[in-house]
Amino acid sequence: MLIVIGKATSRPGRRQELLDAVTEMARVTRSDEGCELYGFYADVTDHDVILSVEVWHDKAALDAHMAHDHTRSFIQTVPELVAGTPVLSFFHAEPAKESNL
Repeated sequence: MLIVIGKATSRPGRRQELLDAVTEMARVTRSDEGCELYGFYADVTDHDVILSVEVWHDKAALDAHMAHDHTRSFIQTVPELVAGTPVLSFFHAEPAKESNL
């Protein structure tokens, strides 16, 4: 399993456009083969920070996602909406066993 955690800060006055873009990206990506979880979330301490959490079955699934037209279009749109460069961190994990926690 591959987990990707991201962080981006919207440009001044562009937060709603960024939210619209990430909302659409999440909608279309959740049906990508090998996508276990894909979402964007607002930072509760900084209004302009948007976090992302992705869980992929494996690197091949993430690679296939990166080749989709919707992903390439999103990657081209994001630079005009965010300040600086988004930060992505990648983690490999074994799937958790069922728990009754």
